[in-house]
Amino acid sequence: TKRSAACTRAAHNLQAPQIVHNRELIVHNCRAFTPHRGASTVNKGALMRLQPILCAAMLSAMFLAAPVLAQPAAYPDKPVRIVVPFPPGGAADIFARLVGQKYGELWGGKQTVVVDNRAGAGGIIGSDVTAKSPADGYTLLMVTVGHALNPFVYSKLPYDTRKDFTPVGVIANVPSLVVVAPGSAAVALKDLMTGAKAAPGKLTFATSGAGSTSHIGAALLESMGGIDLVHVPYKGAAPALQDVMAGRVDLSVDIILSSLPLVQGGKLRALAISSPKRSPLLPQVPTVAESGLPGYDFMSWYMLVAPAGTPAPILEKLNEDLRKMAAMPDV
Repeated sequence: TKRSAACTRAAHNLQAPQIVHNRELIVHNCRAFTPHRGASTVNKGALMRLQPILCAAMLSAMFLAAPVLAQPAAYPDKPVRIVVPFPPGGAADIFARLVGQKYGELWGGKQTVVVDNRAGAGGIIGSDVTAKSPADGYTLLMVTVGHALNPFVYSKLPYDTRKDFTPVGVIANVPSLVVVAPGSAAVALKDLMTGAKAAPGKLTFATSGAGSTSHIGAALLESMGGIDLVHVPYKGAAPALQDVMAGRVDLSVDIILSSLPLVQGGKLRALAISSPKRSPLLPQVPTVAESGLPGYDFMSWYMLVAPAGTPAPILEKLNEDLRKMAAMPDV
């Protein structure tokens, strides 16, 4: 509608100081989120405008929530759990296992970190498990941008995203790859876009779930390219990419961490990368912007959070150790 379009333009033009104050007003007044094909999804244009707003709001909260306080000498004195709300093999899982390994090293091997995959419902199941866990620093959650969008994608959540979690630290910002099966007729992104325009609503795209990072990247492709694709949500990146490789789904806009090994192994074909510049890992793959969509720029963030009420000294210790990891030569 004209009202929704006007609201999404307003959201897109917000400057940083206005973000936290206005984001709820924009969402509720626009009524931009609508059901689609049996699953709760979002208006593509609104989704793209809200992503940087919600990301910035969460980042602001992180910086406000990280005072330098005395660290508890006893923490940790038992294993720590990192909940990943997606199946093994995806980017969130990869980051969680890396962070868990490095935490263990920094703690002198005295305590282990266990990765607990609780997949399903676009990350809601794992998030709910974490929200209802004791706020003692022994249960953490690896989240993506979908965590910030879920309150606006789903009409009701079993937790309050703003009140039930507190940030620990940002783990990474990474690009995505537009990938298809090796036998796909599309050898370049323009081929895919041409085919989609010729047959609206025919081509399918696989994602990790409604409101997930892969959903946002594909929705931006649709919005900027003026095409109509069919969303096929999965419980994580691994099953989504399996169906793309098999040709059962036409494409995915997947985080480079999970799709790169498959591209390098010849199991997927990369048509473009979502970042504003080419990646040194795949220098031959052009950016989406180079491939006919100038201005396309999509980078996904990953963040570690804890249940609300986790003691501030524990949060500071966890955040300080994340900063130490960033300085490690093998990270």
